[in-house]
Amino acid sequence: MKNTIDILNCYYYAPHNHSILHRHLDWDLEKMLSLGTDTISICVQEDGMKNWHQKRIRNFVKLAKSKGLKVHAVPNRWCGLLAGWLDGFSWWTLENADTWYEDLPVGFSNPKSDKVQSHYKENLKILLDEFEFDGIIWDEPRPAKPEVIEFLDEMSEFAKNISREVVISMFADAPKLDLAEIFAKTRHMDYLGSDGHVRSVDHQMHRMKTTIFEAHAKYYPILEEAKKKTFFLLEGQRHRDEDLENYLENLEKAFALPMDHMMYYYSAHEMTYENEQIFNKATWDVVKKISESRKKSG
Repeated sequence: MKNTIDILNCYYYAPHNHSILHRHLDWDLEKMLSLGTDTISICVQEDGMKNWHQKRIRNFVKLAKSKGLKVHAVPNRWCGLLAGWLDGFSWWTLENADTWYEDLPVGFSNPKSDKVQSHYKENLKILLDEFEFDGIIWDEPRPAKPEVIEFLDEMSEFAKNISREVVISMFADAPKLDLAEIFAKTRHMDYLGSDGHVRSVDHQMHRMKTTIFEAHAKYYPILEEAKKKTFFLLEGQRHRDEDLENYLENLEKAFALPMDHMMYYYSAHEMTYENEQIFNKATWDVVKKISESRKKSG
């Protein structure tokens, strides 16, 4: 199974926000390690940076690092300029309506606002200095305007001034295939690309997203030509029972796509227990193959 992977990253979503027992977290982390995973990513809400969630974030990062895993933060809905775990907007966004774009639906702050820039910088300092994350992942910049991407690139430079070792990645919302050339012009991010559903182009799902194959075909050649390292998230969290067979048919083909930073979902979220077990085992088996291939080629 051919690959060029530098980082094998498990998207664990938001385990620190739920009532997951320490021993269950420990089991999951050990499982990821057994598959050859080297990095784990979790969503971080901006409201959680200073409330009761912060202790859970610290504990989780400490636990993961004690296993030898790198930990990347996925900023969640910060100023409405990113996607992430929860729909909706934070208290910060609601309380700072004066930063919103005037020509867009509510909740999207203009990155040119001094308030927005100060807010990002303050939170990045917390992520890197206090929580000691090893990386930042910008999740689906929105609205999909060049100025938002330029802003995230500037914030990436700011983050690297805090920690030269921090790894910065960004992926686009798969339907936004026209962003590839804009991504290629960024200067301060390490890995760039897109997410995309692991499904056949003609397979219909309850919530549709461009396939990983279409997204990869668009982003990979443009980024490679620009000499950028590539990053793709293989979307599996929206699959339901009726999607399992098609997912399994496309799984190995999707994970065989060349990329430098691969991110996979630890588990499905909308399946019955029996089908979730099938989904997870198949995904984990392919991740292990990827890892073994890395060792042989490395």
